[in-house]
Amino acid sequence: MPTATPLPLLAITALLALMTAGVLLITGQAAPQLTAHLALALGVMPLILAAMGYFVPVLTRSGSAGPAAWWPPIMAWGGGAAAIFSFARDFSATGLVLAAGLAGLAALGLGGWILNRARHMLGPRHRGLDWYLAALGFLLLALLAVLLMPLFPGQRSALRLFHLHANLLGFVGLTALGTLQVLLPTCVGKPDPDAALRLRRDLKWAAAGALLIATGVAARLPGPGGMAGLVLALLGTLLYGVVILRMLQAWQSRFGKDLFQLHGAAPSLTMAGVGLLGLLILGVAHGFGWLPARPAVAGFVIAFLLPLVSGAAAQLLPTWLRPGAQNAWHHALRTRLCRWGGARGLLLLLLGMIASIS
Repeated sequence: MPTATPLPLLAITALLALMTAGVLLITGQAAPQLTAHLALALGVMPLILAAMGYFVPVLTRSGSAGPAAWWPPIMAWGGGAAAIFSFARDFSATGLVLAAGLAGLAALGLGGWILNRARHMLGPRHRGLDWYLAALGFLLLALLAVLLMPLFPGQRSALRLFHLHANLLGFVGLTALGTLQVLLPTCVGKPDPDAALRLRRDLKWAAAGALLIATGVAARLPGPGGMAGLVLALLGTLLYGVVILRMLQAWQSRFGKDLFQLHGAAPSLTMAGVGLLGLLILGVAHGFGWLPARPAVAGFVIAFLLPLVSGAAAQLLPTWLRPGAQNAWHHALRTRLCRWGGARGLLLLLLGMIASIS
């Protein structure tokens, strides 16, 4: 008997949080820290942890996840709510430490569960698991930066920048890149025999790139380490960008026009990949002082997260709502959800790019 999951509710919550945050970031009607955490801590983080709980049994060829995989995203949602409450009131260090602690426990719990599943699986380990574990490692590093802020107030700005980039490119980015290479071929209905090779080969470059960017941006603040920080960030951008380019080129070569349709989940996911690459390039412009930094968060939400989450939810929500054998009901709902997916993804990409340079 298929087990019910919190995924449908978390997917809807994430989409609402992302849309609200996108509007608030563009209009400036709320503090940037609050809106960014509305999108990431309350919306995306719990959904990513729940999605990992859904995909890991598939990758390990094991039984359904069950409650052991569902308490981490619920705990992470509580941490996100605590962060929002803190930013909405007085930026209390106690509230932010509590939020980081809850999210950290959720990441550790899910990571332990993934390792246990991998340890008991039959056959070779799917490389997608390594991307998930690396992403959780970056989430823990980002949360550690929050815990260190009250202890090292003089380094608060550097720790905040590390926290932001380790989250965006490490936790969210690695999860997305690892999942997309399995999910997009499913959306198109065609195999991608090279995906396993890319997953095995590219993780070290993507993870190194994310770490170099996060470290370099943190060291980029005025001071003796500024130039060294810029060099590290540029090197990380090159490594990370090559991984995205390699994925997009492989998709274009194998799937061609299927990626550029008016309808479907695959075009939306493709636009998310293009958006991530575009935002990475704009990050270089910011590093040289040619563009302001704050609009980049709005661009990340609109050009990358919204087409990513909406495309993935359109493809997977029917299965999450009615687990088990797929039938005409699943096909009909998926068709309705994916309608105008390509046009929507392209519009979000353009809006996000404009927001990033405004």
